[in-house]
Amino acid sequence: MKSSVGRGAFILIVSGLVCKFFGALFRLPLTNIIKLEGIGLFQMIMSLYSLCLVLVSGGINNALSKLTSSARARGDYKKINGYFKIAVLFGGALSFLIGGIFFLFSKQIASLQASAEATVNYMLFLILLPLGSMIGIFRGIIQGYENMVPTAVSQIIEQISKFIFGLLFAYLFIDRGVAYGVYGAFLGITISEILAFCYLVIVIFRKVKLKFAPAKDKKEFFQAVVPLTLSSGVYPLTTAVESLAIISLLAKAGIDSDIGKSIYGIQTGVVGAILNFPLLISMSVAVALLPKVSFLSSQNDDDGQRKIIGGAFSVMWFILVPLIFGIISISGNLYSIIYKESILPYLSIAVELTLFNGISILLTAIMQFLLSILQGKGYFYYSFAFNLIGGIFKVIALFILAPISSINIFALPISNVIHSSIVCICALVKLGKLVKINYFEFLLPIISAVIMYMAIGFLQSAFGGIMAIIMSVLIGGVVYFLCAFPLVLEYSRQFFAKFRAKREQ
Repeated sequence: MKSSVGRGAFILIVSGLVCKFFGALFRLPLTNIIKLEGIGLFQMIMSLYSLCLVLVSGGINNALSKLTSSARARGDYKKINGYFKIAVLFGGALSFLIGGIFFLFSKQIASLQASAEATVNYMLFLILLPLGSMIGIFRGIIQGYENMVPTAVSQIIEQISKFIFGLLFAYLFIDRGVAYGVYGAFLGITISEILAFCYLVIVIFRKVKLKFAPAKDKKEFFQAVVPLTLSSGVYPLTTAVESLAIISLLAKAGIDSDIGKSIYGIQTGVVGAILNFPLLISMSVAVALLPKVSFLSSQNDDDGQRKIIGGAFSVMWFILVPLIFGIISISGNLYSIIYKESILPYLSIAVELTLFNGISILLTAIMQFLLSILQGKGYFYYSFAFNLIGGIFKVIALFILAPISSINIFALPISNVIHSSIVCICALVKLGKLVKINYFEFLLPIISAVIMYMAIGFLQSAFGGIMAIIMSVLIGGVVYFLCAFPLVLEYSRQFFAKFRAKREQ
């Protein structure tokens, strides 16, 4: 069950593209079914669900990936069975506890968000969170073997079934009100989690052949899980704070509650949906990189770590930068085609938010990459501390900036930039010489993407409609590759050299 970082990342990127495709297909008709107000409500609930899901699975997933990889490096496979048992017991207990709290206090939690009608949605957390916890545990173990295929397949199962059942139930329940339309969407998500869980159970017990064994290394497990869970929870916690406070903060800026929900829906459900697409690249690289860094670190191979880190970042950056610049450049035309009349009153603010969020996404991608290295090295508490410091400053910035009428909703991407910047600076200081920046490979993609952006801007102004988008993608891609041709040549040479070496083995 071995896989290189490149192959593992490629598998996750492909599955991510499929998932994003179905995710976009899901969001578009869902927006038309439950409208912008419903999307705003959906995102408010989703922000709390994401936070809880990270608490019950995010830290365990990364910890198991790290611990499993380290055990493999030492040849101690019995430990993996012990990690598996304690993870299932701990994750199951924690997820039922948090799910039970949401079930019992669903009415009060919904009222805090000024959305009492969302009560019924929070009751589903009692089912969703235990499923999410087990899925995270299974994926973490398998990723520790540097095999990303089961994770990719389970993600595709989730997205396709969510698309089918989420839209079906949203459509069937919308006649009872917006909140019930949102409930239908979450019911579809529940079914998708059940199907993904069943698939991973088969993989774990038939292919990986794991079994319960005495958990002798509880201390080592919790030393990894606790800080990683806390670290993973920082970002969704700040997002949850945003969802709880943003409407009241925007009211202080003179924005009506209904308009506030709509522009928050644009920020999270429209702009967020399209700009989070590039993050699948950085997340895929980070997930594939963590067990590899852990494996090499356990063998004290510093040169191997520097080589794998430098190569992974260069390729990630080469793909990520033009993708984000390209999305920003076509956003106005794209939104008007996809959302038609529903977004026209907010089109200008959607385009401006896309620009601000583009900068935020670039820094978030670097943050994810650096955090995966910290975690792979076993710097769990540093990962948490850096994330916490950034998160605190993010929330402070939000509460200061959002009530200012000239900033209002733009406080969200600005606060994200502050968060990511702080984490990146701290991580680079801690990692020191382990992360070496090749300035040519860092700056050339930016310069090339800027030239591409200007070329696409000309096409967008000269033409309109879907043809302008198609031409922009084709011509913009050509412009970028021509400008960045030295890197294209170098990466191609490296790829074919590795290909020939494998054939000769």
